[in-house]
Amino acid sequence: MPDLQNELRVAIRYNTVRVPSLSSNRAQRIAEDFAFLKLSRHFDYDQDFIHYPTDFDSDIPKWVWILCDFNVRDRLPQVENVPVQFWKVDYDEKHSANFKQYRANAKHFVDHFPWGGRDHEWEYRLQRRAVLSKTAKAVPSMIDSKS
Repeated sequence: MPDLQNELRVAIRYNTVRVPSLSSNRAQRIAEDFAFLKLSRHFDYDQDFIHYPTDFDSDIPKWVWILCDFNVRDRLPQVENVPVQFWKVDYDEKHSANFKQYRANAKHFVDHFPWGGRDHEWEYRLQRRAVLSKTAKAVPSMIDSKS
């Protein structure tokens, strides 16, 4: 079972036409299913990140990978220290995800992807966190003023 609090990188392999979702939402569906089934929480775009393959939405049956970074708090210059797990997912006739963990010799490949995304993604994340932080601080004061 993955650690629920620490940084975790997960590579998930899937068949492009076997995910019960619109082609443009396949990666999000898989990330949400993994987070819910394996981390006991929902995928959170403020603290998690998906690295998409170029052909994630292909209508041609092929096996591709998505890379998910979970519990992204800060930039990590040494992504090599982040644990990586490798999973394969298939969906049954009831559209339920079945994840199977396996060993892969691909850490050297996934370490090429920056933790939590590239520069422009970090800029967006930090701006969003600042807005959410201001909103969270303002909500209690608004409640107090109504009392």
